[in-house]
Amino acid sequence: MDQFFIDASCIKGDRITITGPEVNHMTNVLRLRRGEKVQLVEQTSGLTYICSIDVADAESVVCIIDDVQSESRELPVKITLYQGLPKSDKFEFVIQKAVEMGACRIVPVAMKRSVVKLSAERTDKKLARWNAIAASAATQSKRGMVPEVSAPMTYDEAVQDAAGCDAILLPYELETGMEETRRILTSLKESQAGSIGIFIGPEGGFDVSEVERAAEAGAHIITLGNRILRTETAPVAILAWLTYIFEE
Repeated sequence: MDQFFIDASCIKGDRITITGPEVNHMTNVLRLRRGEKVQLVEQTSGLTYICSIDVADAESVVCIIDDVQSESRELPVKITLYQGLPKSDKFEFVIQKAVEMGACRIVPVAMKRSVVKLSAERTDKKLARWNAIAASAATQSKRGMVPEVSAPMTYDEAVQDAAGCDAILLPYELETGMEETRRILTSLKESQAGSIGIFIGPEGGFDVSEVERAAEAGAHIITLGNRILRTETAPVAILAWLTYIFEE
């Protein structure tokens, strides 16, 4: 069943009317027709509407509400990924997979070893594309919300931003001690952490000064194992671990 995100204003009684660019996607790309079922998610309330298409034309798609579900597909912890800015194709992969794995927010961070440098003009164009990728991934994975890809930050800005989280994790290739990492991750569940910030280095990894800066801000420096993971693999690994620990 295909899923789409809607605004509360689309809902009138037992009908939901969809307009705008999504109509073309529904009618011309997916070729949805009268009688077919769709899943419509209203992000503010978190409600999911199971609907049957009643009218589908060039201007709008009108759906009849068959059922309303309140069960959330979201993790019980809000995760923000602070990703050291990698090359464009790698970051797009990270966005897609982080959204699929449950991250609520993704922040590109300019770190000392980041190869990519973005101008203000390029950033605006990239942001639109990055958020479109996040929306597509949220739809595909049937998330209850569309995670935001924020504007790029400096490393210091990201550390300050992460201070609002209940806990900060920084996987570091030179860190050892898997048992201690297990203890830290388990303690986050036991303490009922409501939000976690995760820092991932770019292709060249973290500069030592960046690890020290994060530790001074209270970050837990952890290991992801004895193997060195690529910048696009590391966030998938840590998000999978957190899903295993927190998913109910």
